[in-house]
Amino acid sequence: MAKEIEEKKNRRKFFAHVKTKRTAKREQIDDENSNVIEVTPGISARVKVLIVILVILIAAVVIVSVRRYINTREYQGYNVVSSVETNGDNIADYIMFSDNVLKVTKDGVAYIDATGNTVWDCSYAMKMPQAVVNGDYAAVADMNGRDVYVFNKSGKVSNQTLNYDITNIDIASQGVYVVILSGENENYINAYDKDSKEIYEMKTSIENSGYPLDIAVSDDGQKLFTSYVKVDGTTVPDYLAAYNFGSVGQNENADRLMGGFTFDDTIFPYVDFIDNDTIACFGDDRIVIYSMNEKPSEKAEISLDGREMLGVFANSNYVGYIAANADTTAGRYHIYIYDTNGKLTAEADYNNTFSKIYATEDELIIAGEFDCSIYYLNGAKKFSTTFRKNLIDIVPSGNKLEYIAIFENETTIIKLTMKNEKENK
Repeated sequence: MAKEIEEKKNRRKFFAHVKTKRTAKREQIDDENSNVIEVTPGISARVKVLIVILVILIAAVVIVSVRRYINTREYQGYNVVSSVETNGDNIADYIMFSDNVLKVTKDGVAYIDATGNTVWDCSYAMKMPQAVVNGDYAAVADMNGRDVYVFNKSGKVSNQTLNYDITNIDIASQGVYVVILSGENENYINAYDKDSKEIYEMKTSIENSGYPLDIAVSDDGQKLFTSYVKVDGTTVPDYLAAYNFGSVGQNENADRLMGGFTFDDTIFPYVDFIDNDTIACFGDDRIVIYSMNEKPSEKAEISLDGREMLGVFANSNYVGYIAANADTTAGRYHIYIYDTNGKLTAEADYNNTFSKIYATEDELIIAGEFDCSIYYLNGAKKFSTTFRKNLIDIVPSGNKLEYIAIFENETTIIKLTMKNEKENK
């Protein structure tokens, strides 16, 4: 009995020892496990950066593709939005004016909105009216006559009758206008504010300065650029003169002349401020672009390479012209578009008739007889059609994809469409 009791005690000690070893081993394992760092699946910082870059690249590609599609999309037809009968439009001129259209005739002007309705009108009597616009102001002068009228979006602002015949006019964005007046033995370049009060007068003589071919006034009305031509023996040199009638010019000299450029073999019949500090000068063998913050300096010169400009256009970012196409198989005419640094940025062939070509800030518009074409400034065609009525002019309206088409006895608002849905106009 005593022996059995002793064996049970020894057995208990054995299992207790085994349990102690197992517990110790388990605790050791737990201690080892406590020193192990648990790793869960995740994305490294480098991979995150690569993903962000990839997303940005994809977004950039999508944006570029969308813009390219928008800037090259060609519209195949148009719908007629509205149409209004008009009279005498075959002798009227139409010009874009503050998102609407200014209709100019010998008898007066009318401001026409995007629906074709007349907002206001003003009567006068002119033999050869010429209109210029800039911003919210427009001026109409009687070429070889003496009357000038100034308008804003609300109607007539002022008018006056000058002492000499008017040969040219330009206007600034706040209503300052400059005219060339032809006197008996000299010419005058005079500036007036929107109320037709004189700001300055410049007297020029053909013997000294030459004849002023064209003038351009800056948007702020302070800078003036003039093209003079003078017959000198067998040559006809052209002189481009830059004036400043602000405080800068006042400190320079009495005549406000800031600089000039002489060309022995080039005549510049057209000069234009394409923004407040940039002038585009269109000559018979070149286009010259000048910068004029204070004094003028040449920015770019574009050679015509022997081509004759049949029409010119310009906006704040581009200048260009249309010329006869040397390759007649490609089209009758060729269009050249340059940036203000003189770089050729786009070209296009044109095979229809044209009597008018001009650029808005977004596109190039060509009209002639029955034909109308609209180009993006990257050279892609936006729209082209041949109407069944004689087209006098076409200008953008204030609504997207809508244009005001002026026919001989009708003014029609059309909206471009992707499908060929044009009506019989």
